[in-house]
Amino acid sequence: MSDRTSLRFADSLPQQWHTDFLASEPFALLERLFRLSEHQDWPGCEWLTQADLPVSFATQQSIDFAGLSYEEFIAHHGLVPTREHNWHDLFNALVWRQFPRSKEALNLLHMADIQKHGAKQRTPRRNRITHFDECGVLLAYSNEDIPRALSQHQWQTAMVDKRHAWGNEVKAFVFGHANYEMLLNPYIGLTGKWLGIAVEPGFFDEKEEAQLRHLDNALHIRLQEQDCLAHKGALHPLPLLGVPGWWPANESPAFYDNQSYFMPKPTRR
Repeated sequence: MSDRTSLRFADSLPQQWHTDFLASEPFALLERLFRLSEHQDWPGCEWLTQADLPVSFATQQSIDFAGLSYEEFIAHHGLVPTREHNWHDLFNALVWRQFPRSKEALNLLHMADIQKHGAKQRTPRRNRITHFDECGVLLAYSNEDIPRALSQHQWQTAMVDKRHAWGNEVKAFVFGHANYEMLLNPYIGLTGKWLGIAVEPGFFDEKEEAQLRHLDNALHIRLQEQDCLAHKGALHPLPLLGVPGWWPANESPAFYDNQSYFMPKPTRR
């Protein structure tokens, strides 16, 4: 994960540049925002860095961490160590470009716990921060019925009965860069963790850049002022291949009958 030790798959995929995946969601959003298909080879750190970002990107091979952890290095130097020709780190940089305030807020939360407990001790809050940073999904909604149904694992209600509402009353945005990497080779079982952001109905009529700014500001408040990841309960499982428009097979209602993937909500003992 962000400490470079927890995701064994991070280096397992063929690290060859290609753009054929950009035709379908959620990758198509990255194409609309960044025109990745115009690149003949991997975008470099100079291209990834934008003047309005709170950080810059530097090739990890050129960095001397001098004993600092990944999060400490970012906080002290304003540089994100980035492996070249690496999907995981490329997607991380593109999430920074979409949600700069929120990514910065996550780093500050890491640093608050590091200052109290040291870098080697992973507090429960840091574990939740890292999980969200890797596997998070933002669920923007103006209709509370859908996130309520999702939180209760009422998948048929949320994704079949109310399918018409996706894009109009609810919309999922990938935040965790590991989600993008795993979606390059999707499989039944692939699941993210969603955090809800209530929005006004007019949100869904805005341009995508404006939607992202709105969500970034709202998430920054949730993270910094409300400390929403301090305790369990803010994050809920989301079977990523069930999100309408993200996987062709989910056009069939029968796709959601697979209870080994669309699991019922566990009952409390």
